[in-house]
Amino acid sequence: MRNSIVLAAAILAGGLFAFQALAQTGGPSTTTTTPEAIPPSMEAQTNTSANQVSIFGNYQDQADRLSKSDKAKGKTIADLMAQDRSDVTAILEPIHFYCKVTSAVLASAGPMKNEKGETVDTKTYEVACEGGLGYFIIAPQPGTPYGFTCFGASAAYAADTAAGRKPGPLCGLPANQDVKAMAQAVVTGTGKACKLRDMRWIGQSAKTNTDYTEAACADTGYVIASPLPGSSMKPVVVGCHDSYLQGIPCKLSDNGPQVVTMQSLLDVIAQHHVACRITGSRLVGKEAVKGRHIVELKCADRPEGVVAYVPAAGTPEPFETVDCRTAGKRGATCTLTKVN
Repeated sequence: MRNSIVLAAAILAGGLFAFQALAQTGGPSTTTTTPEAIPPSMEAQTNTSANQVSIFGNYQDQADRLSKSDKAKGKTIADLMAQDRSDVTAILEPIHFYCKVTSAVLASAGPMKNEKGETVDTKTYEVACEGGLGYFIIAPQPGTPYGFTCFGASAAYAADTAAGRKPGPLCGLPANQDVKAMAQAVVTGTGKACKLRDMRWIGQSAKTNTDYTEAACADTGYVIASPLPGSSMKPVVVGCHDSYLQGIPCKLSDNGPQVVTMQSLLDVIAQHHVACRITGSRLVGKEAVKGRHIVELKCADRPEGVVAYVPAAGTPEPFETVDCRTAGKRGATCTLTKVN
């Protein structure tokens, strides 16, 4: 189950973890990479079968957990869920996960293979946290708990259903059933106004144990950065423009004006794997017609120097590199590299 989401979203793992610092300092990063995760299958590439997870997945089979002894003692499903809440709280406490559990339910229990290929007893809980977020928490014994959000579960369910695959579980606790209401509650809980019109799950950063979801409000948009087990951060909500500058653009809302800096230009150059061990760089200017930014690079391994023509995001103009001599013929003079 862990792999089913994390593997498909691993492309988000490159530097998408500055939301908390951004919220605290107001200083946006200059990264302009724009990764996009594809909602994964909850069944393919998973350590837990869909059947196992769905034992109690519809929350209509909870009565089956009551033994004859439980019934004789007058225990109810509410008593079981109170115990579930206590159990999962104890599981999360040692890893300092932010979630203050308001309700929980055991979703599945049984043997499961861990990342080492070992079969261990595992319990999967659905939890609702104070503040609005909901999760599935997988707790192997022995092992470290991990999990994924109800946002991710809902997106995976929709993707699997659309592809004709057997879908995995959906969150079923009353507080977690409506993921749109969940997104709005999380955003407004941070003091931001939002009348939600749409939302989409973006993906996860496996590197930072963070889940990203876009919330499109009536007149603006936000990205929710939800921590996952293994992260010590708290949930963070940032506007689409700041999110874009962190490398996660909104698709349902306007990202606002795009800020171009030398670092953002160098990031684009790095994405194109330009053959140059850079020892210096400078912004030469901007093309009058094509609008591309012109960047001179001083290279330890290329004495002829390199000039990169970097197009603005969303334009059809090509990315291009030439040597300093060729750039000079176009009117862009190198100063970091001596041209004979």
